[in-house]
Amino acid sequence: MIPTKNSTARVFPRVIAFVVMFSIGSALANGTDVLVAVTRITDRQSHLFLDRKRKPPEGKKMVSIPERKSPMRPIIVAVTALALSTTFHLHAAEAQDVHILPFPQIEGAWSCEGYFIRNRRPIASNISITRDAGSGALVLHHDDRPPGPYHSLEVWSNGKDGSVKSSISDAYGMRWFTARDWDGKILKLDRTDGGTVVEQFTYEFRDADTLKIDWAISHNGTPLTIGDTLTCHRTA
Repeated sequence: MIPTKNSTARVFPRVIAFVVMFSIGSALANGTDVLVAVTRITDRQSHLFLDRKRKPPEGKKMVSIPERKSPMRPIIVAVTALALSTTFHLHAAEAQDVHILPFPQIEGAWSCEGYFIRNRRPIASNISITRDAGSGALVLHHDDRPPGPYHSLEVWSNGKDGSVKSSISDAYGMRWFTARDWDGKILKLDRTDGGTVVEQFTYEFRDADTLKIDWAISHNGTPLTIGDTLTCHRTA
């Protein structure tokens, strides 16, 4: 059966619609800008439907054909609206994937003073805490003031299980800590070995400008014992 002109006119817009939706789907899957994809498709469609001028045969006069409204325009508009809506929801979902840690009061610069529990030797430190905008993680720099030798880099972020994860890198190597309870005031970061807590940092927010930090350690299965303590005051 030979397709008629009318049947071809009915099928052709459907084919173009399928190509449009397939192209937009591919753009979304590959991270391509949907507006760019739609613009390219619309430009091609415009050449097919909006250019009504035809080159006349030799010896014939140019006949101007009235410009008709593209039958694909409503489809293009509808599919574009759908694509933009989908893109908006995808970006919203991506934004929700950035988990912000619930410690806004800890960001800033802190000046700390304290001592070692065993011999009461004093300690003085500077701590800088900033938030990484892209990931929502907190980045901590802990530097003892001379003659103290301690320096560390910490990164706090949310775990997939809802816990707070912390990596600490210092002269003793990199260690991983986890905190599962946060009551809005005290945060305890634990490093475990064989299911037993062998090292712990406790952060107590006494007020918006005062932070107390205790470091505790376990040696050879002994109970956790506080090794040093710091009281920090916000400077910026």
